[in-house]
Amino acid sequence: MRYCGSGGVLSTARGGGATRKGGLVVVRDTSCFRHRASFLYRNDSIILHKCRKRSFHAHVKNNDDDHQTVGSEAREDKQKTSFVSKIFQLPLEIASTLSKEDAHYLEKRGRKRWWKRMSFPKVPTDTLDEAHATAPPLSVWMKVIPLGAIFFGASFNLAILQSLKDSIMVTTAGAETLPFLASFVVLPISLGFFVMYGKMIERLPSRMIFYVAILPLIVFYIFFTTVLYPNHMALHPMWLVDAASAYIPQGLMGLVKVGQYWTFSLFYCAAELWGSVVISVLFWSLANEVCTVSEAKSVYPLMGIAANVALVLSGNFVKLVNTHIAAGSTYVSLCWLVGGIVSMTSFMALAKAVLDKFVIGPYCSLDPATASKPRQKKKGSLAESFSIIRESPKISNLAVLVMSYGISHRLFEFSWKASLRALYPTAQAYQTVLADVAIATGWATITFMILGKFVFQYLGWVAAASATPVAMLASGGVFFFLLLASGAGIQLFGLDALTLAYVGVAAGAVTQVFARSSKFSLFDPAKEMVYIEMSKEEKSKGKAAVDLIGSQIGKSGGAWMTQVLLLLTGSLSASLPLIATAFTGVIGTWIYAVRCLGAAIKKDEDLRLQANQSTDSIHREDSDSES
Repeated sequence: MRYCGSGGVLSTARGGGATRKGGLVVVRDTSCFRHRASFLYRNDSIILHKCRKRSFHAHVKNNDDDHQTVGSEAREDKQKTSFVSKIFQLPLEIASTLSKEDAHYLEKRGRKRWWKRMSFPKVPTDTLDEAHATAPPLSVWMKVIPLGAIFFGASFNLAILQSLKDSIMVTTAGAETLPFLASFVVLPISLGFFVMYGKMIERLPSRMIFYVAILPLIVFYIFFTTVLYPNHMALHPMWLVDAASAYIPQGLMGLVKVGQYWTFSLFYCAAELWGSVVISVLFWSLANEVCTVSEAKSVYPLMGIAANVALVLSGNFVKLVNTHIAAGSTYVSLCWLVGGIVSMTSFMALAKAVLDKFVIGPYCSLDPATASKPRQKKKGSLAESFSIIRESPKISNLAVLVMSYGISHRLFEFSWKASLRALYPTAQAYQTVLADVAIATGWATITFMILGKFVFQYLGWVAAASATPVAMLASGGVFFFLLLASGAGIQLFGLDALTLAYVGVAAGAVTQVFARSSKFSLFDPAKEMVYIEMSKEEKSKGKAAVDLIGSQIGKSGGAWMTQVLLLLTGSLSASLPLIATAFTGVIGTWIYAVRCLGAAIKKDEDLRLQANQSTDSIHREDSDSES
């Protein structure tokens, strides 16, 4: 039905009728209403005819009530949906303000005097309002939940394995075995495992690599628990140390004990592989392929929080098993803890299956518009890396930072674990202390993740970069000083030698917690910020050189230095003064490198500011001359 104005033509589509009465037009149109309602059109308005007036008003009123009810319900549903969306959106927005990315720092490349205290913000000052403006979609939770579950399980298992491997090996064979294990067992087996991993990538479907790489580790943990450990007295050549003592120096007896307790050494190596294989390679490869660059800003901090919550829960689980379940039995404790590892690995496999089936579909379906293209990181030769380090003061100081962290942490860790064994000789007591350290590390890491960016913003780069070495020097210095005083039988502050040893070990626990927890929130961001002011070529070559030289020397340098000191003194307790001296020297070199980097950054920034001021003055002179 069409109506063309008050005095125009009115037509009906089907069989309707229309009559005119004065200024009124009465229309009957069966095409619109089944009940043949009569309409009055006056000045383009609809009026009901007298014969159907009451019934139509009732009908319209009921329809209006229905529409109002439906509309109110829709508004309520929308409000509920909006409220629920805000609840799920808030963690993603908060996480995006905690992220530490190279690209994120580059957004502030135009900052001024960012190395100085109380000046222009050194890192992006993201707020919830800014995060809300570019809020990630709620669909990101489809990746956060399974990836977080996998990272949670992997971190939970890693914390248990670290306490197990140390308690079994150190309480049985002594801490003197640790540097030899790192150099002669863990390193070659790790290289062999990664060669096998390369073959997996070439021959297996992408979805299967995760399961196939984890399976040998889980099988060995079960085999060790059910076969090797119950029969270790028959399998270990207990005569080996006595036979070799007449021919081998005392400082090398740690290496002999690695062979004598070979089943424990293999378990130690398999436990070390969990961190380097499952977390460093498998998980982060999966996360980098599943998440786009824009999603990583929200996903990665949430996964980091999940991993540190896992540290807290795993520490409490270890304490629960040793305190209330094992009742002093090392084997019962081992069975329960390995059982927890197997159960958590099953949980990880389930989360991976969910991720494959419901989230990413064909592995891996990323949005090509937002996905980051993988780049092959070209690593130069050893000679090229040394050449780059010699030519660039910034790169050389960065390499010193990385090496100093690895060496100083290794030197301290070997000494602390040896002292810990003297005070807590049983495996259960040793595990309990390590569990407390894991719990404290988890809480400290979460705290530093939240507060770390404020250190950069309000105290400056130098303060943030110096925080880790200064704290390690302070607490580690207290540890070495009290242990040396206790060993010499000196009484301090009215405390006897044994009490001093306990206080020193507690100071060592603080050092261990801070060294681990500050790495993500302070040390790594401070290191990465130095690359910002470099050219693209210097950045790529510098990162490769620092990774090749700094990381490798840092990881193995502490072990080799400890082995040399063991050869000279014969035991860790006897070499403690030399280790303390080396530890202090390495930390001092670390702090000096930080100051040199801060001065170099300040110099480059001053030169850039002078160049910008000169350019601005030239532009002003040109504009004045034109005017």
